[in-house]
Amino acid sequence: MKTVAIICEYNPLTNGHIKHLMSARRETGCDTVICVMSGSFVQRGEAAILDKYQRAELAVSFGADMVVELPLIYAISPADNFAYGAIKTVSALPSVEYISFGSECGDATLLQKAADLLSDEPETYKTYFTKWISEGYSYPKARALALHDFAENNSDYADIASILDTPNNTLGIAYIAAIKRAGLSIKIHTVKREESDNDLSMETEYPTATAVREALRRDKFEEIAKAVHPLCLEKLKQTHIDYSVLDNLCLYKMKEVNGYELADYYDVSEGLNNRLKLAALSAVHYSDFLNEAKTKRYTMAKIKRISLYALFDITKDFYEKSSALPPYLFVLALSKARKDILSEASQCCPNVLLRYSDINKVDKSLRAMIKLDFRAQGVLSLINKTADIRRSFVLV
Repeated sequence: MKTVAIICEYNPLTNGHIKHLMSARRETGCDTVICVMSGSFVQRGEAAILDKYQRAELAVSFGADMVVELPLIYAISPADNFAYGAIKTVSALPSVEYISFGSECGDATLLQKAADLLSDEPETYKTYFTKWISEGYSYPKARALALHDFAENNSDYADIASILDTPNNTLGIAYIAAIKRAGLSIKIHTVKREESDNDLSMETEYPTATAVREALRRDKFEEIAKAVHPLCLEKLKQTHIDYSVLDNLCLYKMKEVNGYELADYYDVSEGLNNRLKLAALSAVHYSDFLNEAKTKRYTMAKIKRISLYALFDITKDFYEKSSALPPYLFVLALSKARKDILSEASQCCPNVLLRYSDINKVDKSLRAMIKLDFRAQGVLSLINKTADIRRSFVLV
């Protein structure tokens, strides 16, 4: 068995994602495609449009052989830790030869070059980075600006001057760095994305998931039909999302905790807890809180993620201890024709779950993380008004 792993969100699954699934199998020559997919919440700190089992079922219907869940703590992490958790999960999969992802540059060699530079961190680069951080830029933006400065002043790196300016390049570089840190022998496959994540146009050949979500907010199903398969469209038509539920839960939590408690949550540092608390106290709506809390250094996505850390009580201590635990594979969907993958996976990883009741069969230290994944699913059921919470994998 030769496996290509795809790290994804499929929020929702678009025609562009289906093209990628087919390209990954064909271009790598692998006979097995396994997706590591974010569950109920995604990296921007937002709720998924469809629940994880629906999205996993669609992925298997259109090219994946198996889908496993990326644990919540990683799914809602900044890029480097998102990548760390994803590669950690990939390391537990059977016979992985490649990871495959979309990138704006579409050039694995350039991404590798940038990843090597950021891993080595030459002194000149560090100087540029310190300069931009001191001017109040966020960590990702400061790193992008520093890389641009370094590349512009070093002819050998001129070709990567702007490679960190786009989100999928940034994630791709983080995957490569995580593979290197883990000492894994996994090759890179990347597919060029013609549209950026911020492109809201529904008139392109492959509209982005971001554009589809925006169209869904406006019930523009005729437009969405151009971007997704009819099976996905039908599921989107049946979902009823109440965004105010998550907004109210997050705002209540931020109002309810005190400043000292906020300081204990993951990714809260440099007195950010005080800024968050003041913003929460004066806010009537969650959007008021977000707009008041964000700055050039603290992006909207970071504030949304921190709100979720608070909602799910993800403290620094919990995050640190959880990150040190062995990986587990929670199977969300599996092709009927590829049940052999389960036996292969069980040989690679002692902690494989097909349903929630399997929690009693895995390492006890992992149970808090797994329960967190299901707590997140429960919150999502309130947002998309789903009474029935599936607790077992889908056979497609």
